[in-house]
Amino acid sequence: MNLHYLVKELYHRKTRTTIAALGLAAGICLLIVINALAMAYRQAAKAPLKDFGADVIVQRSGDVPRELSGAVFPCSAVTITRAEVERIRRMPGVREMGVAVLLWVFDARRMAIVLGIEDQGNVGPAILRRYVSQGRFWEAGRPEVLVETAYARQFGIKPGDRIPLGGETYAVAGLVDASRVPKVATANIYLPLAQAQRIASASTNLRTVSPFAPSDVNLLFITADQDKTARLTSSLAALLGPKAAISTPESFLKSLGTLFALSDKFALTVSFIVIIITVLITFKSMAANVSERRSEIGILKAVGWTNRQAAMQITAESVCQCLIGAAVGLLAAFWAVEALGLVTINIPIPWEMSPSPHFLPGGGDPVFQTLRLPIRISAGLAVSAVVLGLVVGGLTAGLLARHIARIKPSEVLGYE
Repeated sequence: MNLHYLVKELYHRKTRTTIAALGLAAGICLLIVINALAMAYRQAAKAPLKDFGADVIVQRSGDVPRELSGAVFPCSAVTITRAEVERIRRMPGVREMGVAVLLWVFDARRMAIVLGIEDQGNVGPAILRRYVSQGRFWEAGRPEVLVETAYARQFGIKPGDRIPLGGETYAVAGLVDASRVPKVATANIYLPLAQAQRIASASTNLRTVSPFAPSDVNLLFITADQDKTARLTSSLAALLGPKAAISTPESFLKSLGTLFALSDKFALTVSFIVIIITVLITFKSMAANVSERRSEIGILKAVGWTNRQAAMQITAESVCQCLIGAAVGLLAAFWAVEALGLVTINIPIPWEMSPSPHFLPGGGDPVFQTLRLPIRISAGLAVSAVVLGLVVGGLTAGLLARHIARIKPSEVLGYE
């Protein structure tokens, strides 16, 4: 291979080099963006659960409360017994689990959505201790609660006040910033799990709809092994019955729309089609290049170049053009991804996962979690683009090698 000849050919044949490189660049850019989008939508679908450190949220739907007084369950979250919780905890694929009790509490003066949460833990609403904006998190064993800031503002509640709830009085330890709280299982008042269990088990209205023992719950937050999530979901449905409501990232991906749900499944198919088209475009460009240079190749052979040397020279040019195309395509993809990263998407949160009475102002309004599209180009995707450039260049040159070998100096120069 003649390096000087290679550089001169690439530099002085700018149009030819540009056309060959741009064809590959367009394909690589499209390939990277398609796969980056598919990964971004899958990451976005994890966001509502990721805020709680969970991969799966489990509920069981039930009957509508017969009477809206005292503590009642939302119809989307009724009893999950302690025995069921322990069986779930031992299921294959379950790494860690958090529990909670979600209630609607109707007192004489006001109604509150109440969530009983664990004092400690990295999974589930226990992470709310990070979102206290005023005051402090409650002290274990004391009758204290946290109040959501908008609810506190509406009723003039501040840290240090005492509020009635379920027939008892609780001290307000702090306020929780609603703008930072995950949109799943939101509440007006947060209190220790044991307190919520006591309120629920003491409510006659609640127990007539769904029997509840002091150790039962109605929300589960599970961190699972990724490769076992599908099987775990099936096991949960089998245990909890037809009324089980099991939410996974796939649930939110579907809620984004059919196009988004299919984008992940068909990314591989579309990528394969793009690769085939890119190879064909590159091959056509290179074949036209060789055809135009028949006389040049014939002269090289006439002055002593072998078929192998001529083929190696064309291969080197092809690989260089494809590497240039890969670099340009990668750069274009980075720009496209930066632009797409400015797009915000709204992930619908089903009413069942954040229930509020429909008769309240905004009670039936849709709830969304808004976030920037988490799109990026992974190192693996970038390396794949460069490797693809090398493979396409080498493959194209290999396919053209036989054509180069058939070029005979006597035939080519006879027409000059």
